[in-house]
Amino acid sequence: MKALVLEDTQRLVMRDMPVPVPGEHELLIRTRAATICTSDLNDIKHNAFGIRLPMIMGHEGAGDVVAVGSKVSRFRVGDEITAHPVMPCGQCDSCRRGLPHLCDHMDHLGITYGGVFAEYFVIREDRARIIPHDTVKYATASLMEPVCVCIEAIKRGNVRRDSRVLVIGDGPFGLIITRLLKQYTDERVVLLGRHDFRLSHAESAVTINEKRTENLRQALLEASGGSGFDTAILCVGTGDAVRIGIEALRSRGTLSVFSAVQPAPAVDLFKVHVKELNICGSCNDMDVLDEALGMIIDPALHMNQIVTHQLDFYTQWQEAFRLAEFGKDEAIKVSMIFE
Repeated sequence: MKALVLEDTQRLVMRDMPVPVPGEHELLIRTRAATICTSDLNDIKHNAFGIRLPMIMGHEGAGDVVAVGSKVSRFRVGDEITAHPVMPCGQCDSCRRGLPHLCDHMDHLGITYGGVFAEYFVIREDRARIIPHDTVKYATASLMEPVCVCIEAIKRGNVRRDSRVLVIGDGPFGLIITRLLKQYTDERVVLLGRHDFRLSHAESAVTINEKRTENLRQALLEASGGSGFDTAILCVGTGDAVRIGIEALRSRGTLSVFSAVQPAPAVDLFKVHVKELNICGSCNDMDVLDEALGMIIDPALHMNQIVTHQLDFYTQWQEAFRLAEFGKDEAIKVSMIFE
């Protein structure tokens, strides 16, 4: 099969690779769409997770079941599925504590398992869901894991029906969260970003372009209704974004740290202290696959609009990666299509 293989840092190449063989609880999937994530770009550049190379990359995928393991009971050949790349062990301390998404020994597509940037990939049956293909296309269905982790960021942010929410960062995750928030709060949602193209996809949210705003603090205060936000969700990994989030929160507000922040930021703990703020991390998700699939197929959320580009895997994969990394004024999510 054809696959995109990371052979060394910053060296992703298309290679002929063996078709993987599913284990007894696994599905073999013929890939129909594979979508590029920011974390894929970071893995290719820096390999921060210490991936053992060479490795087939990619973790956002959807396709058709072409073979099943001997103990698979919920799927059959021909099912159209979307996959979640995180496969917890079920045995470690975190899993026993009810935190499998923080598994100490997790398997992960594109990190410990061959990923979805290939004609075929393998996934455990408990991490797959059948998609209603007459309702949602493969490229949109490949957003399963991004939507899952965005739901986690919202829940970790203690969002309620009366919460005013600030989303910091107009990348793909910020835009997905902005749309999902329609289902979680009746109050105003504000998206802070730097790219007019992406901000234009925020739909009903109030948008602020940081680059065009002279007094950002005042603009955020006014956008919140004059008293600050109940929740700020950090979707960009900078120290400035942390500072903005803390300053924008009202008393007892919550900063949900969805994006990894490097280098380590300076945090104004005096503000945290006097306003009794909550700061929490948000990483992976608490097994919300069914909830996420419901969001993906909800016509009111227009999740199909998040995938702005669908390019041919075989002939346009390099252009797909260029758009995903540099196309902030023309692209949101870029999917590679296998035809």
